[in-house]
Amino acid sequence: MSWRIIMELLKRISIRTITGEFIRTVKRFPLPVSFSILTCILLIIEIENYSFFDNSPILVKSIFISILGFLFTLVSTLFLERSDNRDRIKFIMQTIVLTLLAYLFITLPAEFRETDYITFASYLSASVFSLMFVYTKNKDESYFGIYNITLFMRGFTSFVFSAILFGGLASSLFAVQQLFFAGNFHEELYGDIWVIIISFFAPVHFMSGLPDDRDSPNSNFLYPKALRILLQYIMTLLVSLYLIILYSYTVKIILTRIWPEGIVSYLIISYSLVGIVTLILLSPLKDSDEFKWINSFSKYFFRALLPLIIVLFMAVLERISEYGITEKRYFILMLSFWLSGITLYMIFSKKRDLKLLPVTLSVLSVVSLYGPWGCFSVSKNSQLSILEGLLSKNHILVNSDIRKTDASVPFEDRKSISSIISYFYDNHGIDKVEFLKKTYQQLAAESKDKNDKDAQHNFYRDFDQAVSRKMLVKEGLGFDFVDEWQNENTSNFLNIAVKYFHDPEIEDISYYDSYIDCRDNLIKDRILDKSSGLYLKYNAKDLSLVFETENKDSVTSVDLDKYVRKIIAESNNIAGEAEPEKMKFIDSNDKLDYMIIFRNFSATRENEKDPYKITAVYFGFYYKVKPSD
Repeated sequence: MSWRIIMELLKRISIRTITGEFIRTVKRFPLPVSFSILTCILLIIEIENYSFFDNSPILVKSIFISILGFLFTLVSTLFLERSDNRDRIKFIMQTIVLTLLAYLFITLPAEFRETDYITFASYLSASVFSLMFVYTKNKDESYFGIYNITLFMRGFTSFVFSAILFGGLASSLFAVQQLFFAGNFHEELYGDIWVIIISFFAPVHFMSGLPDDRDSPNSNFLYPKALRILLQYIMTLLVSLYLIILYSYTVKIILTRIWPEGIVSYLIISYSLVGIVTLILLSPLKDSDEFKWINSFSKYFFRALLPLIIVLFMAVLERISEYGITEKRYFILMLSFWLSGITLYMIFSKKRDLKLLPVTLSVLSVVSLYGPWGCFSVSKNSQLSILEGLLSKNHILVNSDIRKTDASVPFEDRKSISSIISYFYDNHGIDKVEFLKKTYQQLAAESKDKNDKDAQHNFYRDFDQAVSRKMLVKEGLGFDFVDEWQNENTSNFLNIAVKYFHDPEIEDISYYDSYIDCRDNLIKDRILDKSSGLYLKYNAKDLSLVFETENKDSVTSVDLDKYVRKIIAESNNIAGEAEPEKMKFIDSNDKLDYMIIFRNFSATRENEKDPYKITAVYFGFYYKVKPSD
């Protein structure tokens, strides 16, 4: 019996069967398979070049466009299969898709900002939502649910198969590495295998299982028992439990009269989407006598959303009133209106077509990107208006000119201004703020190498260390930059660390006789320098190193404080990382030649105008005692 099972399994996974299935899929989806192969090749090139999201922005953009190309062509192919005039419109459809991809490739910059990732994610979302309804021309309402169950099960199966296949191949490769190539092996092969599986095998396997019949498959459809149990006994229970939690929070709002936190908006939208997906997957069962409860569950689910939608709007509008509109808040607000409309439609409409849900989401995903009503335009204008108001309020922006302030700026205003400037750096470019142009152009011109275009480019784009935005606030506006995580008690805290941790081996230390590693005040006892007979003591109070005799008579000292102050001054009071050469000092006095390499240090102050007090320091000290005369 076992041999029969094995032989039957081998027949199913025979090379001929796999090859035939692959050829059938390629013939049905030639463009999606082509984009899948292209994505696979581009990802392998990226892995082999060690440059993902770093040194090859054009290649990264090409990968993103190739992924969209796979989804766009897959959706268009399925649409054509369900069209009565597919031969007539095939060329037009493919031309539109390829033109859109070319437009995105040309208009998206080589180096992505947050707005470009949002554009990519929006088109990705629109494609996925379109995939949910594009093949459901059939008027039978249950077919929409059956089709999406097919998508869900096929996607899940492809994921599981991909994970198992990668695990098997990776373990086999590991065995070969350990047995035959220990110490000399191309580690990137693991990444290459994963890329081939996830960008080629998984998509092809997924597409091979998509329905390709023009007629309703209702008569042949058998609802997956495991999925039914998952949805009926687990998901509906979790949806109900989550509803109780959110209603309890609503009661808390009423009793305490404290406006809802921003995170509740994400929770309500997530809950709503999970509940809606559950209803879509359960919809093929709703006409069965055994599952009549699904209609009741659907009716009460949407009615129960109404109070939560009110809380959702309260949370979103509260955040917008305080901090203005950003792209994230725009999409949350848009989803709030969408959820309101869908809820009212499902409550009062007699038809209640579930297909309307992905259709509207797909349209909104694209429409929200463009025009004066689009997320980028609305968000930019909102943040620009708030920034202009804050700078005018603190007399920094006067008659469209920036005047560096010497006055104290309230902490919350400093934090808001810093946050908005970071927003423009990350999303639109600080050059979009017209009244700041003169200031940042002047600062760019005053950079070390005035002829270095790359340095000025980094000042404008500022992706790496977020130093330019801090310089703009400090030198251009007149106060210290405030990070998102800082509050009024931590805003006067400073930490500076060496950018690349220096090991003693890479320094020229051959001249020096001795070395000590100092961490704050961990050196409590004197250290004997045997070559000179002197004792070295670290004085944490005034930040100095003292050399003294056995009787504690001071011979010489090294003032560490002046070096730390110099680092702070050169950093413009900006926390972060400093170049190694700025953290290293070679000096001497009448008794010593020495080199100090600071690893990091921390400092605090009472307010913005006070000098910093050093609270912790870590450094290496190399020295040579000069011979006595």
